[in-house]
Amino acid sequence: MSYKNQKSKSKLPMIITLSVIGIALVGTAVFAILRLLNIWNDRGNTANIIEYPDVRAYFEERAEIISVTPVKDSKNTLSEQDAVEELRSRGFTQYPITSDYTIDGESEDDTVVSDDSSLMHPIYRTYFMSFDNVLWSIALVDGKVIATPSSYNLEHTGGVPIEVSETEEIASYDLSTNSIYLTIPFDTTMDVRIVDRIDAETLESFDLEG
Repeated sequence: MSYKNQKSKSKLPMIITLSVIGIALVGTAVFAILRLLNIWNDRGNTANIIEYPDVRAYFEERAEIISVTPVKDSKNTLSEQDAVEELRSRGFTQYPITSDYTIDGESEDDTVVSDDSSLMHPIYRTYFMSFDNVLWSIALVDGKVIATPSSYNLEHTGGVPIEVSETEEIASYDLSTNSIYLTIPFDTTMDVRIVDRIDAETLESFDLEG
């Protein structure tokens, strides 16, 4: 199905999802401090709380910075068509795939992307609800897929948040410089669980207590 220039209206009633204006990253370790808090109800309305960080200083305190690459210099940025194909092939079909940043680093309304568009964006998002009612936030940044058990992390605040990745490096998008940060989070700030492939089957059987 082709989605063009439509506002994303997920069917999730009153689900809290977290994203960032100054930096677009899936890890709730960052979300806890730097966030655009979207409270979605069944009409698609949102309430926004925006905080602007010093991105590099934030990462230097919480991770090893591997590289910082301007979006337009990256060879891994995907078109809408390629992003839809990538995420759908992994079984993420429950909810629309959206983007809210342009390739030029401009913030835009959260928009459902098209499966036949060549437009590119630095980050794409969707969600996955497992059978045991864990809401996962899925992001595709610079060709890397990252999964965050958002509802689990919000309910378990005693330790560091969990992030699931296919590599030890986490890709993040910084809107302020329109750049991709590749970092290795410190163990004290994020529990990165590495899997061979992030897909619906993997997340259904993933042991968050392990």
